[in-house]
Amino acid sequence: MARLARGERAAFDPLYRALRPRALRLAQARLGADGSVDVAQSALLKVFARASEFTPGRPCLPWFYAIVANEIRAARRAWGRLVHEERALAARPDEADDAELQLLARELERSLELAIDALDEEAARAIRAALGRAPAPAVSAVTFRKRVSRAYAKLRLALGGHDVS
Repeated sequence: MARLARGERAAFDPLYRALRPRALRLAQARLGADGSVDVAQSALLKVFARASEFTPGRPCLPWFYAIVANEIRAARRAWGRLVHEERALAARPDEADDAELQLLARELERSLELAIDALDEEAARAIRAALGRAPAPAVSAVTFRKRVSRAYAKLRLALGGHDVS
């Protein structure tokens, strides 16, 4: 991704081959078969269009998955939430029996951990505490909520989103 961000066109094909199956698996897991190919393709187009925004040295997968997730959310809004969820639930295999969905869940979890690790120590502690992965700090509830809010904004920026504060 860093090579593509620097403008090396030769990096496109191997990166596409590595990211396309991931985008397709996530889109299929979240949307079912209907439209997942289009959503994955749209996400990849955005990844490559925004390649110059990628910060070399940062993990690629959290940034990539943030873009794919945004495309999935956009598709859900476009298709109408209720109709879409009925189709996705009917098409979705039992997650306990699907090794590919388990692999995807582990990869998403690892990508989230990489993104959290890239935050400063206080922000990382706040996010982990909010997720129930670490004890909450000994501060008031208001202070804790404010720390989590600031940490979440930093996490969004780390994933290539926009500051919402």
